[in-house]
Amino acid sequence: MDLGRDIPEFDYEDEEYTILKGRFKAMETNTYGLFIIFFSSHIRNIENLIAIASHYSSIFDVDPHLPWYNFEETIINTKWKGDIAIGITLDLQNYMESSLVHERGNELYVLIKNNDEPRIESLLQSILMKPLGDRNIFIEIAYEFVLKSEMDRTREEHAKSTKSPLPKTELKSIPETYKGKELVELDLILAPVSGIPINELKVGDKIMVRINEKSPKGKYYIDLLGAKVDGNVIPLPAEVEKIERTEKKEYVLICKLEKGFYGRAIESEQVKLKKYDELFSRVEKSQPEITILEGKTKIGGFLLFSIVMGGLIFILLLVVLLLWFYNFI
Repeated sequence: MDLGRDIPEFDYEDEEYTILKGRFKAMETNTYGLFIIFFSSHIRNIENLIAIASHYSSIFDVDPHLPWYNFEETIINTKWKGDIAIGITLDLQNYMESSLVHERGNELYVLIKNNDEPRIESLLQSILMKPLGDRNIFIEIAYEFVLKSEMDRTREEHAKSTKSPLPKTELKSIPETYKGKELVELDLILAPVSGIPINELKVGDKIMVRINEKSPKGKYYIDLLGAKVDGNVIPLPAEVEKIERTEKKEYVLICKLEKGFYGRAIESEQVKLKKYDELFSRVEKSQPEITILEGKTKIGGFLLFSIVMGGLIFILLLVVLLLWFYNFI
């Protein structure tokens, strides 16, 4: 008996997403912020979230009742403009992600489905207290329900309106998301001599990449991962999760970055990529400590030599004085 025929397959195309939008202000620390959380009806839990914090009160003027995409874009643009407190934003993002997994995320999902706003706000307040360092937090929320197909169509239309450099025929063949998360654009770091050929790359290989900062989304992730030093975007290690070829024979690499973020890189040439060498990185990081230690050793040796020589000269002078006192010289 084929029991499988009686089990309906889950339609991911028509999966419903619950999107929770919110703004908050921490009264004692004068901290304001926005967050947007995407819940999957299939897993009944959180799939993705973005949160920011700032000491500018103007951020609290953003209405959570805005359409989800406008609200999300506002958060990303605010991050790009630099109107945020980077340290608090990182703590907020990390703490919300770690707190809203498994049971707590499912609890929040059920509360939204039951339209229980007081308990939703109470749960969020208890989570925000720690990263904001404030017990007096005011939260205002709104939520909406969107089909995945509608969400993908909205993102695609927005990509067209912003004049995406990718041809129309290529948009379908190059993924925009991976494991339910939006992909950030990556630039590959090349190593013509010692690198690994792109056609020999395997899933699980670690390579060096750089986040492309030409889009607001790229700038957002650069700040979030602390990938900018002295105004320059620095390379980051990335693990290759997926390798695809487009109709134009371009390589599309899906890579996992730090903190569970994902990015994609597109390359049409047979280039060699710089691999991430963990051993070299550890040696490189420890080198300054060795230099400091060597410097301390040299300073310590010189100091000891000076003390010994000073002592010998003092003893010699003492002997000369004694000889002179007893008229031996």
